[in-house]
Amino acid sequence: MLQAALSSLNPVPNVARELLWESIVQAVACLIHEAEKRVRLASHDRYADLDGWWRSKNVSIKKGLKIRVPSEEAISEALIDEIESLRQEIILGEHPQLSGLSYIADLQFAVEQPRKKKKGIGKFAKPTDIRIYRVGSESIDLRIEAKVLVKDAEITNAYLSDRGIKRFSDPTEPYTIHEIGGMLAYTVTESRSAWADKIGAAMAASVPPVESFKHQLDFTAQETLFSRVPYNCSNKQGRKETIVFHLVLEFDSDPPGR
Repeated sequence: MLQAALSSLNPVPNVARELLWESIVQAVACLIHEAEKRVRLASHDRYADLDGWWRSKNVSIKKGLKIRVPSEEAISEALIDEIESLRQEIILGEHPQLSGLSYIADLQFAVEQPRKKKKGIGKFAKPTDIRIYRVGSESIDLRIEAKVLVKDAEITNAYLSDRGIKRFSDPTEPYTIHEIGGMLAYTVTESRSAWADKIGAAMAASVPPVESFKHQLDFTAQETLFSRVPYNCSNKQGRKETIVFHLVLEFDSDPPGR
């Protein structure tokens, strides 16, 4: 399903490139979920006491209960730290369960990276939350936008807004110039599946609706949600859409919100 979606983006399909992108997405999803587990296990000992881990303001989720919520930037940085540790373990053969991902050795993972097409620099830049790229090559450059979701309203107000998925449709400063990107939902309330269903329903109910489909990735128990997002920046290929995957991750508030 994913390869077919990628093939439909360009007038002249490139099977080798489509398969490469699919393998990259498979690996990235696996690494992100493994890193999520490690961040949750280490959050109290390694992250929670660091300046900047928690948002400055508590959030009220029900009458009489306010919680501290990790910040988006802190979670992203922690994920990349854990992914880098995983990458080293895989390269050294210390993680036999993930030995099939040895091809990620030449991938780099970074937070807060400038966009390829930009109108500003420094404080006027609009960096992407997470960048995964191949050193010395322009062929693989995956950009991922992340949003913390605590309340349902934040799906529409943040995740699906001009500050969320619509960044991929920016006509002058697109979030990525490539055919695939990603969205991460950092949640501290309810279950992973509940949030995934809400995101899917919100995309279907948006005006115009965001076309979506599900695809089974390796290493994941449930099918992963993908969407076709308008690509409004001029390009030689005549591409009109970007395929965006959606991963819901679970983290912990203080006190627990789920």
